[in-house]
Amino acid sequence: MKKLSQISYLWLFFSMLSSCQTKDEKNPIDNKQVETDNNSYIGKWLPIDKNNEKYYYCTDSNKFIEVGKNTIYDHTPMENSNFSINHVRNEGNETYLYLDKQESSYYILNWIDREQGIISCKLNDYDTNLFIIEKKLNTIENKSCQQKSKSCNISDVFNKYKFILEAGEYRNDKEQKYPVSAWITVTNLKNKKSQEIYFEPNSWSVYSDLPCNDLIIKDFNFDGLEDFAFVWDNGGSSGKLYEYYFQDKNGNFSPADSFPLQHGILAEDISKANKTITVQSIVGCCHINLNQYKLNSNGRWETSSEQHELNKK
Repeated sequence: MKKLSQISYLWLFFSMLSSCQTKDEKNPIDNKQVETDNNSYIGKWLPIDKNNEKYYYCTDSNKFIEVGKNTIYDHTPMENSNFSINHVRNEGNETYLYLDKQESSYYILNWIDREQGIISCKLNDYDTNLFIIEKKLNTIENKSCQQKSKSCNISDVFNKYKFILEAGEYRNDKEQKYPVSAWITVTNLKNKKSQEIYFEPNSWSVYSDLPCNDLIIKDFNFDGLEDFAFVWDNGGSSGKLYEYYFQDKNGNFSPADSFPLQHGILAEDISKANKTITVQSIVGCCHINLNQYKLNSNGRWETSSEQHELNKK
């Protein structure tokens, strides 16, 4: 009987030890919970807005994110990004999807309404946006949204066409400041046909607003058709740089890399008789460079340059 009692005590001791080990080994369960929470975000998410406590989806939006088990695909009008998820961590109600081991880049996801399939999503320190999972899209209002945008109607500088420069997005949308995307719409005043040109300067960071006063109309390639140049870069001390668009016989405009001043300074001194464009630039304190571009009969541009000393007073 005494021996049986000792066995009972030993069984009780090992049972308690096993119970303690089970309590200490909850990390795998936590990891499984993290994986479960990550799986709940898998799917295609569409951006939505909220107005007067009501959610709605803009059908003319061109953005979405798609979350997979180990990847995130982020589509915007500017670019597409495909990221691998390195690891996942839950902090309170927020789920962090880290894109690197160092945790320097991440998405923060948070459920707003699980029943409606609505979450908030934030990339690093950028603004937080609302998204709805695609399969729940029919639970909220879908409508075409009029974009908040500033438009420049440029119709008095061209006889045959009307130009509209319009921003599609702003970093500060409320004040319509700091554009991140824009379009130039060219409309033929006679047949009303329009061409939409996506405008992307060298960098938007220098523009707090649309550069509406920097569209120049001229025949830059001597074919009798008016072309246009639009500012491409502020250029700093060297002056503004321009992107040139050339009109074809069908009335469409497109850039040409073969034009010698593409993404360069403005062609102001134009000689139609000689088919030459002359530009000048200051060199140092005392000299001026004169560069001349002549269009030959074979359609190629010939370049010549000379340097002169500035007249000193």
